[in-house]
Amino acid sequence: MSYPFKHRLAAVVLGSCMACAGYATQAAPSAASPFPALDRQAVQVHAPGRAVLLASAMAGTRVVAVGERGIVALSDDAAVSWRQAKSVPVGVTLTALYFVDAKKGWAVGHGGVILKTEDGGETWVRQTDGRVLAKLALSAAQARAAKMPADAAVAAQLRAAQLLVEDGPDKPLLGLHFDDANHGYVVGSYNLFFETRDGGATWASLMDRLDNPKGSHLYAIGVQGNTIVIAGEQGTLFRSQDAGASFKPLASPYKGSWFSVVMLRDKSLVLAGLRGNALYSSDQGDTWSRIEGAPPVSFFGGASLSDGEVLLSNQAGQILKTRAGAPFTQLSTQSLLPLAGLMPLPGGGLLAVGVTGAIRLPPSESKKPAASSAAISK
Repeated sequence: MSYPFKHRLAAVVLGSCMACAGYATQAAPSAASPFPALDRQAVQVHAPGRAVLLASAMAGTRVVAVGERGIVALSDDAAVSWRQAKSVPVGVTLTALYFVDAKKGWAVGHGGVILKTEDGGETWVRQTDGRVLAKLALSAAQARAAKMPADAAVAAQLRAAQLLVEDGPDKPLLGLHFDDANHGYVVGSYNLFFETRDGGATWASLMDRLDNPKGSHLYAIGVQGNTIVIAGEQGTLFRSQDAGASFKPLASPYKGSWFSVVMLRDKSLVLAGLRGNALYSSDQGDTWSRIEGAPPVSFFGGASLSDGEVLLSNQAGQILKTRAGAPFTQLSTQSLLPLAGLMPLPGGGLLAVGVTGAIRLPPSESKKPAASSAAISK
């Protein structure tokens, strides 16, 4: 199994980007801990807006972006200038974040870490990490095994949970969603799936609700009302239509990995993933149509606009848009390096994040679309 480009940026480009990002020197980690970055503060940099960044979100009018070595970058002028968060208790890569209002937000990342802020991203506290989550998964699996000792699937889940504990916190969380200040979900590699109902004070394993015997990675989660869609590697798709009480696999017309789920207000959704593959569904995944016009380059970031358009960013540094499954058109932007994500900014324009940090883009005209979409049934 492998992680998508978005979550491998560190290994590929961190060394070459350290000078341009302005990394300050830091003492070598203690050899006593096998996962030292979980127990040290984020690295301090001179130019956080130029560090390797993987995701961004709005906290009220503030822009918050996260990325390598625990870096959290903040902007209070619509991504024109950046400063670093005052306190982040971990030095691991942060992969995704979500805010429910101008103050409360969460970030997840490598080591299974879950962070929370209550001051718009200025300071963060660690709520839990992979060491604790693995024990929660094991406890839940042991309880199921005690009730159903002859069930082969339950026995397999127990073995998988035991391996989580034995391996240590080496598995990243890759996506999250919060309905409100109390209720949220996180997903990650090797079928990691947890829920909180008290703002992250406690977490419960939901790994048994997904029929995922291979332990495929879960890269993204999208929520609209009572519908939850989880997407992952090798065509992995799950849907709940009862607010997470149960999940069923969705047939995927493409067997490659899905890295982005964009849920829209009209109950439609867009999936995007490897090699420029993207699908549109107007009925929450019962049927699909392929969105044509993208080059064979993997998508990693996705965002919806207020008018129903969907924007996707890819490994070639391109930004493409579609509406209701129509063929993609490419935004005429400056030449960009690989992008991990993007987000519309208040007042117009876009924020793209990736290898070269945060890039503020003005509204742009589109290029001519390619071919029409072709219907694909469930």
